[in-house]
This record gives sequence, C-alpha cells and structure tokens, in this order.
Amino acid sequence: MAYTSDDFEYGAVAVLRGKHKGCIGYFDDDTVHRGRRQAIVKFAHPFITPYYQYIPIEYLDSPNTQQLMERYELLLRLLSPFHGHEIEVEKRIRLLEEFSYVGSLLNDRMFKAQFERSPRGAKIFLSHSSADKSFVKGLAVDLAAMGHQPWLDEWDILAGESIVEKVSAGIDDSDFILVILSKSAMSSKWVENEWQAKYWAEVTERRVLVIPAVIEECTIPVLLRAKKYVDFRHDYADALEVLAKSIVKHLERGDVG
Repeated sequence: MAYTSDDFEYGAVAVLRGKHKGCIGYFDDDTVHRGRRQAIVKFAHPFITPYYQYIPIEYLDSPNTQQLMERYELLLRLLSPFHGHEIEVEKRIRLLEEFSYVGSLLNDRMFKAQFERSPRGAKIFLSHSSADKSFVKGLAVDLAAMGHQPWLDEWDILAGESIVEKVSAGIDDSDFILVILSKSAMSSKWVENEWQAKYWAEVTERRVLVIPAVIEECTIPVLLRAKKYVDFRHDYADALEVLAKSIVKHLERGDVG
C-alpha cells in the first residue's frame, strides 16, 4: 500500500509511479511544492549526495526485498561497460550513488534476516528448487522482516553437517512449509519429499501446515490442487501481503501446534 499524506515513514522508499518509477531512494523530508504535499527523496545515502527530487507521497511505498534485488540487477546492467552505450558522466554518478545505496540496503536486510531473527512469529520451512534460490532468498528476507523465522538451507546448514538430517529437523520443527511451485520445483524429488512429509501430518492432524506459492506457470501437484495458493506470478507485493495475512490468520486460529 502506497503512502498517503498523513502516513509519513522516513527512510528507504520505492517509487511506484511517475518519472522515477522503479527507483529506490531515501525519503528525507516532506514539504509543499507547487501547491502539493510532496516528499523530498534522495536516490542515494542522504549523507553523500546533495541531489534530491520532489515526488508525490502517494507515489511511494516501503520497498520489499524483491524490488531491491530487481533494482540492483538493473543498475548493475546499466553501469556495466558491456551495456552497449556510454552514459554521460553526471548520470553515471547518480546511478552509482543509487547502486551503492541499494546494495547497502540489501546487505543490511540479508544480515538481519540471517543473524538477528525474532524469537516470535511462525517457523516457516521454504521448500524450493535450487533454480529458484534468488527468489526464495528475497522472500525469506521479507518474512524475517515481518518477525517470522524462515528456514533456508544456506542459512541453517553449516559446513560438515548432514544435509538430510538438518532438512528433516527443519521440516519437523516448522509451523508451516511454504512450497515454492515452479517448473524446476515440479521436477525435483527433494521438493516433493519435503512438502509431502508435512502434507500427511496435515491430513492426520486436520491443521493447515502446507501453503503452496506459485512463482511461474507449472503443473500443480494433484495433492495441492484443492488448496488456495499464493500467486507470485504478477505482483510480488500483493502476493506477499496475502501470504502474510494468511500466516497471521492461521496462527490466530491455532492451525499450528
């Protein structure tokens, strides 16, 4: 949900509309500009750039990790010497400033998600194909930022530990298993084994334990077709909100052990 003129949240923002759509900046202040309440946004760390833009507050929203990752990758392509054409010096400096800022935001989020986990919230095992690792890591960071405890193999399995034993323990200890459905996941026996282990416990205990999430067109497993899935194929932010609300409702209803 975008900001309103009565809902100021200073800090990192994503621009949803207008000339700067897709950019990530810092909401530094608000003012009346040309008869309209607007935000003063810097597309860099506020202490290193004198440049700013006036942007209507309703064009802004808090950035999710997927938006940060997509912007980071785009900036990296634009700044690459293999991009295809030269960028004028002033524009290149602005892009470099935003690139540095977005990178610092991502690093900060990744660190907090992995090392500063909340003891509250739901324990969520993310069952996925390795081909979907980038998407899943961003989703795990967003779930952690909401106060949940996502289980991700690269965060929770140390060098030298048994992968099978750690995965099994992660599944057993989880409140929910979030199945990331994609073409790659549907051909993965690992993914199938992971969610089916929790599915049969769900049937026996009559509780919601398995939540499907579709990230691309694929054939949904027969056992999951009767379930309402979270659709990430179109709007990540909307799907994330649906997932967050569903988890909270399940917790409130006592669907977990």
